[in-house]
Amino acid sequence: MIARLVMVVVAAGVLVVPGFAQKSKSDTCPWCKNDPELMRAAGVVSHGPMPIGPWSSTDLPSKLPAGQWITLETTHIRFASSLPQIDVDLAEQARVRAELDRLRLVLPSVPVKVRTLDPWLRLHLIAMKSEEFYTRFQSLLGVTDADFPEVRKFEGPFMGDGKYLGEREKFEVVLHAARASHNLFTKEFTGTQVTGALRWHFQATHKMLVSIPCDDSDLKKDRWLFPHIVHNLTHLFFCAYKHFSYDPPTWLDEGLALAMEKEIEPRSATNEGEEGTYRDRVAPPDWTAQVRKMIAGGDHKKISELMYIREVGALDADALYTCWSVARYLIEEHPEKLARLLGGIKGQLDDKGYPNGSDMPGIQRKLFKEIFDWTPQGFDEQWVEWAKVQTSK
Repeated sequence: MIARLVMVVVAAGVLVVPGFAQKSKSDTCPWCKNDPELMRAAGVVSHGPMPIGPWSSTDLPSKLPAGQWITLETTHIRFASSLPQIDVDLAEQARVRAELDRLRLVLPSVPVKVRTLDPWLRLHLIAMKSEEFYTRFQSLLGVTDADFPEVRKFEGPFMGDGKYLGEREKFEVVLHAARASHNLFTKEFTGTQVTGALRWHFQATHKMLVSIPCDDSDLKKDRWLFPHIVHNLTHLFFCAYKHFSYDPPTWLDEGLALAMEKEIEPRSATNEGEEGTYRDRVAPPDWTAQVRKMIAGGDHKKISELMYIREVGALDADALYTCWSVARYLIEEHPEKLARLLGGIKGQLDDKGYPNGSDMPGIQRKLFKEIFDWTPQGFDEQWVEWAKVQTSK
């Protein structure tokens, strides 16, 4: 969930991007060479300049001097990264080689096998996978780019106020090699420092951003970093859907984020806290088995309880397991109805046509009845019977 105070605080931000300046050799990507044709083939719109948060990307080296900043813009997302070169562990060679194979289809100079990933190649891979995830999330929503107008249209179904799932500007992901850089960056627009990843909605420019410190030992490795990125992107995408005008239900927002994260890496689990988000190093490795154990002990949460929880910090471990499993149930067994549920939750308008998420528990009960013909109790019964027979994948 994107909270108004901790995870995402609404703030104004208007920036002007200066004219394109001649790039130095160090600013030229060694893989796409900043060549327009190669970039177009790879789905890269630009390596900058571009807006990043409250600034232009050209401001990053002077305002955040720790590390060399590189940027990359795709169809839907802008990235800024100060991540360094990393070695590829032997155990990760197969995974990285498969990713390089996909990237090589559009960037032929990408090597077949590497011992190290330089900052540019890391960012290209993260961008490629993030765009693939954007398509995956659109499939959950049952939408395509064509469903979203440049600005709100008052005829036809309400789809928000912009072409990026309902926001006017692209999503932004800022990856910091050092936490001090993350603190400086986020303090610029929050006025405070947040230890973990922070998500933010810029009202004036209608865009959503996540800033991620990547200096914890696990997040220095892309195997764990990318699922963490996906967790945060899921929150951004769902909140942006039909415009971020009110918070979606906490249980569904968090359940979807965990479900998508674990689709990427089953052992990854991001924990939302009062100081942002971080990877949980103590969660059980097998959540499917944990859910069966929880149900057998009668410790699972009821959907009627979860509907009234408004802060992610109020979700204990059993609630998180329940949210994740419920989301997986809907994704796997009722994908079309899930799409209708997500659209209904994010498409509520008042009698004057303005987005209105008041009485969210009542809205959820109404949608469950209309879409699934379920009461909350009936929903619990269906999910429990499904979850009790699931096996680890």
